[in-house]
This record gives sequence, structure tokens and C-alpha cells, in this order.
Amino acid sequence: MLIAMYATMRIECVLMQRDNVMNGKLAMRGRILLLAVFFLLISSPPVHAWMWEMADEELAEVTGEGFSSFTLENDVARAYFDINTSTFTEIDSLKMGYYDNGVSYGWDEDWVGVSLGSSSEDLVCKGLYVEAGFSNIADSDNRTLNYLKVGTPDMTGPISANFISFSGHIESAGVVLVDGSRLSLGQRTIYSTNSEFNVTLDKDNGWWFSWDNATITP
Repeated sequence: MLIAMYATMRIECVLMQRDNVMNGKLAMRGRILLLAVFFLLISSPPVHAWMWEMADEELAEVTGEGFSSFTLENDVARAYFDINTSTFTEIDSLKMGYYDNGVSYGWDEDWVGVSLGSSSEDLVCKGLYVEAGFSNIADSDNRTLNYLKVGTPDMTGPISANFISFSGHIESAGVVLVDGSRLSLGQRTIYSTNSEFNVTLDKDNGWWFSWDNATITP
């Protein structure tokens, strides 16, 4: 029997940081989970499944190859996963990074009515990577996690929202369209075409979204 499932998810993602911030640095602990949640939303495609029973001999012959790669160079650890996904996901509210940035308390990211993909076109990601940047990675006593980045080297499709607060960088064919922290963009659609896309949590600069080939409308 063929079982197909297509789910529209409505999730309110809220990250609140009202604790003390020392020397202007964001506490990394507890924030990593939100990065994972965001990319689980992007990488949760419609499920098309066939089920059948496999004999022990068949299971013994199952192997995997070329699924992932891992590198560690210049204090940067990076894992790449050869996963292709497509999704249409709706989120009521997405908020990340509430703290005093030296100007005022506020959100790095405050998006309302978020659509990852649309009813007519999925958001497609080809590949997924996780990158962690350290200082003194070989020194267990002085090792510091500076940033965590989750992204895809190839994203195509729309992300729409009312961007009440947006921190990030968007460019198209080498032309910078948006670059800044806590910008009010309003209701927009960011359309990626084979764009590298990533979300970064930096211990000094907070949350940051980045596209290297996308357009913005209206």
C-alpha cells in the first residue's frame, strides 16, 4: 500500500534571552536547539513510503556510501550531509535572540506569518552542512565556540514573512540587497535561486541569516 502524507506545520518558534549578557556576548548554551528546529522544518518533506518485510540476509547486505563528509581545518569543524529536501511549511511566529545589543533590547529576528515554500512551489534544499568555528580547539582548557552555522549550498524557492526585525545579508548576482542588523523589512518574499543559505549563531553578534543569490519582492 502506498501511504502519502503532506503536512502543513504551524509552529511558533520563540527564543527569549532575558538573562544577563556578559561583555556583550550571547550565551550559546540552549540556542543550538533552535538552529536544529529551523532546519528540521526546512528539511521535512512530504513523505512517500512503501513498506515491505526484508529477510535477515537482505538486511545484512544493506550498506551506505557517500552520505556525509567531515572536515576539521583552521579551528573550523564542518559536517556535510548529502540530503535533498523539499517543503512547504507555515510558521505563525519565529523569534530569535532577545537581548540588549548596545542600543536597546530587541529581537535579532522577529518574523510573523512565515512561509517556507508556497502552495504552488516547494522550498528545495540540495545538501545540508553544519559548521562550528572555535578558538584554541586543540586546547581543552581554553577552547571557545565562537559560532555555529547551519545551512545548505543550494536552495531554490520562496521564503515569505512580515519581517518586523531582520538581521542578515542578502545578495543577488554579487549585488548586495540587504545587509544589517535588526532591520524592518515589512512584508516580503525572498526568492532563492540555487543560493547558498545559512543561519549563524555568533557569540558576539547574535543571529544572522544569509543568502548569496536571492531576490526580494515587493
